[in-house]
Amino acid sequence: MNLEKILPINSKRREFAKKIYFKIKGNKTPEQVKYEKWIKQNEPSKKELKKMRETKFKIAPKISIIVPLYNTPEKFLDELICSLQKQIYQNWELCMADGSPKPITYVNKYMNDTRIKYSIIGENKGISGNTNEALKLVTGDYIGLLDHDDFLPEFSLYEIVKTINENPNAQFIYTDEDRIENENKQRYGVFFKPEFSPYTLNSANYICHFSIFKKELMDKLGGFRSEYDGSQDFDIVARASEETKNIVHIPKVLYHWRVHQNSTAGNSDSKPYAFEVGKKVIKDHIKRMNNTDVEVLDGLTPGSYEVKYKVKENQKVSIILDIEGLEERKAKEILKEVEKSTYKNYEVISISEENILGLENNIKPTTNKFETYNKAVKSTNGEYFIIFDKNLLLIDKEDYIQDLLGICQDKNVAVVGTKLYNEQNLVEHSGIILGMNGIGDFIYKNAPKNIGTYMQRLLIIHNVTCTYIKYAMISKKAYEEVNMFDDKEEGLNVSIDFCLKQIEKQKQIVLNPNISIKVKGLLDIEKQNEEEFLKKWKTQYEIGDKFFSPNLSKKDTGLSFNIIGM
Repeated sequence: MNLEKILPINSKRREFAKKIYFKIKGNKTPEQVKYEKWIKQNEPSKKELKKMRETKFKIAPKISIIVPLYNTPEKFLDELICSLQKQIYQNWELCMADGSPKPITYVNKYMNDTRIKYSIIGENKGISGNTNEALKLVTGDYIGLLDHDDFLPEFSLYEIVKTINENPNAQFIYTDEDRIENENKQRYGVFFKPEFSPYTLNSANYICHFSIFKKELMDKLGGFRSEYDGSQDFDIVARASEETKNIVHIPKVLYHWRVHQNSTAGNSDSKPYAFEVGKKVIKDHIKRMNNTDVEVLDGLTPGSYEVKYKVKENQKVSIILDIEGLEERKAKEILKEVEKSTYKNYEVISISEENILGLENNIKPTTNKFETYNKAVKSTNGEYFIIFDKNLLLIDKEDYIQDLLGICQDKNVAVVGTKLYNEQNLVEHSGIILGMNGIGDFIYKNAPKNIGTYMQRLLIIHNVTCTYIKYAMISKKAYEEVNMFDDKEEGLNVSIDFCLKQIEKQKQIVLNPNISIKVKGLLDIEKQNEEEFLKKWKTQYEIGDKFFSPNLSKKDTGLSFNIIGM
């Protein structure tokens, strides 16, 4: 029997069969076992819950939870309301607006709780219109969005209010989430999110649940917009990020997303239009943010997108070729690969003892590689530059310069890194995680170059803290503002050092894995004097990698739960 033919890998049929198998066998998948262990280590014990109940907050805002209803099954609404009534933090109100053809009568049994408000709309105004009707009932200080079939753990609102007390200027808060099976309440599919990541958000609504807005911010946004129905939550999140920088992420699972046939959690085909509307959200958001036009294509998975940023100005790009030690034939092969670019406003500078390519600008190497690179950059005429070395074999796209420049022209961006893979089609580089295995390490190293991964990091444009500075496009202005590459550092330290200097300047480092480059193997990736380097950047290492969840292990480049004892 050909199992893969009957149950193709990644097919819904195979996933369904796995669920049936584990249900019959009474077993749990290895990931479920690990997640349960993580829950035990990280979520509050009975003793800790008791201490939470005794807490008196200095700031005790009313949290208004808004829920649009439409033919909501009684069981779902019962569990939603029950999860609110069990909250440790009790200063909340539930604002429900019902757009069902017939009013939901069973809600009456909860109306003795004065915190519960129920409005009959009398018609279905769509998801945005119904949600706006729920907003009219709000009297609280903060507004939380809750779907009618999902629910919260008992410590959820406590953690929200604790965060508000720690960050009184917070206007927009979001949390981690997981999924829950309708039948057996099995928790799985946990989503540990990064801190606010503008370019990641442009590629997917990674924020999703649980989103909490200060009422003043929601008033300024004017509620939800019907033209974005299906992705109205994506639209409100995108617009909120335009209005405030006071965005706080709580790296705790404070939302349970119920999985059933009619939910997008359980069936992405249940709302296919939502993913099309998501493209409009992204286009409109980016246009408002920096007046950039983009093309938005479907990503590998529903809800993720491949975004191509259009070049706004025909600015010159300098390409630096480090071909020192190569014979002429090989050097010309590398030059030919670079010159297949469809973007023509570029110059090429070589680094070689002899000018074997006969270029107008050739830099003689010094004994210090990064001193040589600084010398080469100084000689360039472009406003952006890319350094390639003799390991270059193949650039997958002829429009690679445009795809990097379209992002790098954003004044907030200093560096746009690329995905590097070897002759075995395995990943060499797709971003550096700060503090992984010492000062930092390459995430997904040795993974197949185009596999779907956590947050689709190998396939969507996203923010990172650090990237390898070769094969990346760098803004010359940003480079000069941090006084070039530190040639006193060596190996991988130089890349991390340069990126951290940009982070300190409030610049963004972006990874565009849609630009895939084949290399023989990376030079300058050894870590040097790690103890000294950690002291040099003590504050940044204490802050940690903002774009990598503390709930994930920094020992495993392939990603796993951060579990004590494992």
